[in-house]
Parts: sequence; C-alpha cells; structure tokens
Amino acid sequence: MARKASPIGPNIHALIEDARIDLARAVLAAREGENEPDFALPEGVPDFSDDEAIETFRQELVRVLAEFDQDELRPAEQRSRRILSLAEGKGIDSLSAIADQQLTDEQSVEFERQPDPLCKSIWAFLNARRTFEDAESFHFARKFRDYGKLYDAFEVELEKAIDLDSGAVDENALARKITEVLQLKTACTVKAIDLPATAAHPASIMLIVRHGGPLSSVHDHRDDGRRGTIYYRPPNEATLIYTPAIRQIEVCADSPVVRQGVAGAFAEQALGHDVSQKPLTWKRYNLSRFRSSLRLDLPRIDGYEITDARVLEAEIRLGNWRRKLLLKVASDDDIEEVADCYLRPNNIFRRADGFSRIGIAVAYNRVGDDRERTLNITISGSKSCNLQSNKDPDERTLGFALLDAWGILSAFRQIDPGDLRAMFRQLVILHNRTEDEVSGEHLRELGLDPDQLIQGGLLDRRGRQDIVLINEDDTGGEAAVKPSGIEGMSRTVDAFGKDGGLRPTADLEMFEINRDWLHETVVGMLKPLLIRSTAHVIDPDLSLLGSTRIDGAEVPIFFARRLYDLKTVTRLDQLMRARNSAGVGIVLSASGEGPGYLGPNVVLPMLRNLSLEAEGPVIPHAALELAYRTNLPLARGGATPQVLRSGPQSATVHIPGKAPLALTGADQITIFDRLVAAWKSGSPDVQVKQLMDGLGSRSPQQAFRTKTWESILNVYIARGEKRGYWRLVTGESSTEDVFEALVEERV
Repeated sequence: MARKASPIGPNIHALIEDARIDLARAVLAAREGENEPDFALPEGVPDFSDDEAIETFRQELVRVLAEFDQDELRPAEQRSRRILSLAEGKGIDSLSAIADQQLTDEQSVEFERQPDPLCKSIWAFLNARRTFEDAESFHFARKFRDYGKLYDAFEVELEKAIDLDSGAVDENALARKITEVLQLKTACTVKAIDLPATAAHPASIMLIVRHGGPLSSVHDHRDDGRRGTIYYRPPNEATLIYTPAIRQIEVCADSPVVRQGVAGAFAEQALGHDVSQKPLTWKRYNLSRFRSSLRLDLPRIDGYEITDARVLEAEIRLGNWRRKLLLKVASDDDIEEVADCYLRPNNIFRRADGFSRIGIAVAYNRVGDDRERTLNITISGSKSCNLQSNKDPDERTLGFALLDAWGILSAFRQIDPGDLRAMFRQLVILHNRTEDEVSGEHLRELGLDPDQLIQGGLLDRRGRQDIVLINEDDTGGEAAVKPSGIEGMSRTVDAFGKDGGLRPTADLEMFEINRDWLHETVVGMLKPLLIRSTAHVIDPDLSLLGSTRIDGAEVPIFFARRLYDLKTVTRLDQLMRARNSAGVGIVLSASGEGPGYLGPNVVLPMLRNLSLEAEGPVIPHAALELAYRTNLPLARGGATPQVLRSGPQSATVHIPGKAPLALTGADQITIFDRLVAAWKSGSPDVQVKQLMDGLGSRSPQQAFRTKTWESILNVYIARGEKRGYWRLVTGESSTEDVFEALVEERV
C-alpha cells in the first residue's frame, strides 16, 4: 500500500530539523489570523542537552502537523520560508545591518546571544517584527536590480551635492507628499535606513514605503453555505535607494506609476529638487546599435580628448535568455574583425535575440593634462551600468556623455499631454492587442514614433525579426533577413536563395509593450470623466475606474479591452454578472467590435466616441449620458425576453429583471433564439432534440464552458416540467430560492 504523501512543506521541515527546538515550536505555534488553525503542538520542550528527547520532540511536531492539510499549513510554510531567507547567504547580513540600527541595547544583546543565523532570524521574527520586515525589504532591495519589470533608475540633476543621511529625511512629511502624489485613499508610512558602503556600491539611503493598494475583493464561502464577498485593501510596498555620490534614485515597486511618483516625491521633499522644472532622468541602455557594427567612433566631449574607444566584450542571447554567447578580445584587437573572421561575415551578433552585456574600453586625457587615462564601461542589459557605482564624478560624467553620443543611453522624457491626446486613439489600439510584442512596421502604420514611446516608457526594444513572410507571384513563404550594405535597409532571401528585395530595417525591429505603464497612461486620460476615482483591476482585461454622475445618480465606469475575443467576452461577462450589486454601469471598450452589454453594464466603444481636438475629456460626457439613457431599459432586462445580435458570433439575451447575458458562438445564439421563440409562442418547454437540431451535440450544456454553464443554469436556462425538455427562465418560471443563492452579500 502506497504511503500517503506528507502535507508538510519543505520550509517547515527545514525549520523543525535545523532550528533550536524551542524557537521552532514558537514559530509554528504562532497564529496571525482567526482563520489559521490551532495546531495544539506538544508543550514541555525537553532539555537541550538530551539529544534523544529533542529528536523525539521534533518527530512529534512532524506527526502533529501531518494531521492537517496543505491549505491549513500554508501560512506556517510561508512564515518558515521568510525566516529561512534571512538566515541564508546574504540574508543574515541584511538582518544584522538593520538590527544594528534599530534594536535597543537590551535587544541587541539578546540578538547577538542567539547561537546561529537561523536562531537570530527566528528571534527577530518573534521579538522584533518591524526590524525583521525592514530587513526583508533591505534584502530584496539588494537584489531588485535583477527584476527589470519592477525596477527603474532615475538621475537627479542637482545644482550642488547634498550631504544626506537617513536622519535628515522627514519621514512624516515625505509620507504625506507620497500620499498626495499617488492619490492614495489611505495614509502611507516611510522608513529611512542608512546603507553603509560596500565594495560594489557607495553609501546610500534606503526608504521603505508601505501603502495600501487598490481596493480588492475575494469570494468567501460562509458557514451557512451561502457565498459572500470580503472587501480588503492589500498591503503594497515600494523600496527606494538614493546614492548621493552618483545622485541616483533607484526604485523597486510593481507599478511604474508608483515608481515614478515615489522617486519624484523624494526628489522634491528630501532633495529640494523641482521636478516640474527639471524632471528626473529615467535611464535606459539601448544596445541594438551593436547589431550593425561593434566599432565605436570618437565623439567630441567638452573638456576631454578621446584617443581610442573600442568594444572588448560582447555577450548575446541565443534563441532565449537561458543561452548565451560571449566574445572577449584583447585591448589591441578589433572585435568586429575577430567576429567576421571566426563567425563569418554574416555573424551571429547581427541575428541575436538581444545583447546582455557590452564591455567598452576608452582611452582619453583631460584638456590641459598630458596624462593618459583609461575608462572601462560595462553595460548589463537595459538598466544596469558600472558607471552608476564609479566613485569618480568626472569619469561618471564622461562615461554617460559617451553613452549618450553613441546613442546607447536613452533618457526618459515624459510625453507632453498634448501629444498624448493626439495619439490617444493609437494608444488604445496598441493596448487592445493580444500580443505584448509589436513590430516597427505596425507602429509606423499606426503613425506612432517608437523612439518617443521608448523615451516615454511605453515600449522597450526587444531585438529584430530574423524571418519574415513574403508574397510573390501568388505564392507565399518565409524569407530570412540579411544585411544589405545599404544604411537603413535589410535584404530578404527566400528558402531557395532567391533575393526577396529590400525592406526598411526599422520595420523589422521588435518592441515589447510596457503593459502597466500603457494601461496607466490610457486610464489616466479617462480620469476627467469621473467624479470619483477608484483604481481597481478586476481582471487583466477589465478595470473599475470609478464613477460619474448621470441624471443625479452615480454610475460605475469600467475599462475593458480585447472584447473582440469571444473567450474574453465570456469570462468578463461572467465576472460582471457576479458583481451586479452596483447597478447599471458603463464599460468603456478599447475594441470597436464586441457585445453591447457585459452583465448589467452598457458597453460603449471608445474609438467611436472620441473628442481629441478640443480641451476636456477625451470622451465627451454627453456620449456617456446618451449611451446610458438609451440602453438603460435593456441593461435592466427590457420589457420582454429577446436575443439581440451584435455580430455573426456575438449576441445578448435580455430577460426582464435579470442582467443581460452575453452569448458567444452560433450554437449559444441558436439555443437561446429557440428558447425565446418558444416562450413567446406560449409553450416555453422545448424538447432537447428540437432545441439541439443541427448543432451536432445532444445537450445545451455542451455549448458553454463549465463555469459559464454553472452560472446560468436555473438562472437563464432550466429543465422543463417533463424529462428531456428545456425552457427559458423568466421572472414567472424561476424560483426565488435558486436566484437568491446566487446573489452576493457584502461581508
């Protein structure tokens, strides 16, 4: 007989096996919420000198915990993982650094008395929780440069250097400033900590900003069997590091708006920097220029004479970012000649997915100084460069000037509001795409400038297409992209070696859409429509923006994308019908096609109702009012059951007193067409054979996804009075108890 798998996770096991037994028991016995079970762990920890008794006690802990399932053990497993993280590798260094600054003398003595890193981590968790949590933030901050999508670096152009430490930061004033800038609904807290200099980084200041996230909700199954909704505000955190020596602000947070807002608030409040007059410089390193050549010219930089500049190291990724190729040469080698000699003229560097590392050696001297100097610049990816930690301010200035002259350093520039308004239609179309990558050709067709969007943070370069489709003489196929020798153009060659002609290289470039920033930009331009703003992401394709006022009542406003996709429509319609307590709302759709309703909400295609020439909201308030008043009766179900089509594969069922139901696909539409027709004829029951005639299935259930079917059964469709019959559920035929069981309550 197979042994039952243990529900105990690896981190709990590690804690029981490795930690001092009294501390391990204390952690596992801790409860941080009423929903956590009481494990009733054995009392009476044995004497530490009795190894046999200690081992027996450990086994007893395992036996008791094994009686619980994985869900009940998950909180203890997560706590154990956090504790082990600060006890291993650099985790204990982070914990010790914060403990030195925050613990009292008595606490420090007790902390140092612990026998090993694991015991110190457990002791801090149990006795100095705030210090433990700040150490977690510090530990994460030391690693967050690897998290590209969560990380940004800004440079502050101060008139003079400011000697700043954590004691000079007014934490309360900065918290109020961040609360104002981010328009937070609840107050945030700021904690400043000094970071000592290390071999890799100069002395810095770390700020831990803790704030509430957008209001969210989860479904809760009540003890009485009914379903309710728990509303809560999740805790969010942003970590900022300011390095005075290089005047650089680094921020890690899950939202680009939060990263930029926190950085700007810190620059204004703590550094006295006027962001409105001189915005922060957002650093990005673009290495795509090395596709065409690994050689560097010698630019003119005021105050310096550049005598030589060459690439000595180039690392590329092959196919994906787990495979890499590194070419490294001596200082007197020409890396391009070496690449062409050993990797052939059409070498892999021109076809790589992307550059992950470039090493540059620069020989120079300062004007008026005959001393020859050298500067090594190493760029790793799009956001990291060793110049950031160079202690010589003159070398940092020279290095960044060279990167700018070579077109490698691209600074963030906030796109002018007028330009954003002019390109709003194109930004909505871009945001409505299924894929996260977009070609330069598609951007050109939309009339968008990739460089402007990159500088504005909306796009990132992701390499170049190696294969394109060609269509010649009524035959299509794939063609490889080759260098042409003509600046700005690439040559295409089909599978038989036939020349496919030239194409603009810019059209073949690939870019990745920064979804978070693009979403924030589009939603931000819709805010003038609202009287109450409530940023709440319900689904990756659906957000609650807030509310507006129509006819004296507050009407919820949503934003949805990808409503051209039938699966997305089905999923979002189900979500909206489950949260219909807010009444009839308006869904601003990024799609030009799609259903007329999502749940009890009117869908308004944005691109058909734009007003981009004059000042004011990008969508006139009058358009909202007209759509709302015109469609309000049907959003409430209408006066009689009916099926209204909005496309060949899309329709909506309207039943008095019920939220409209979106139908996707011809089978679903046909089924409800027949049910509505039967109801109107006075004989509502339809035999299943007649209902499914010509549809290729035996039951209406097979036309719907499982979750959708569960949400509509006995609400929109039910079995008839006789076996083998189905009928439309209307106010006259539905049962009150079935309907009430599906209504959500606020908890």
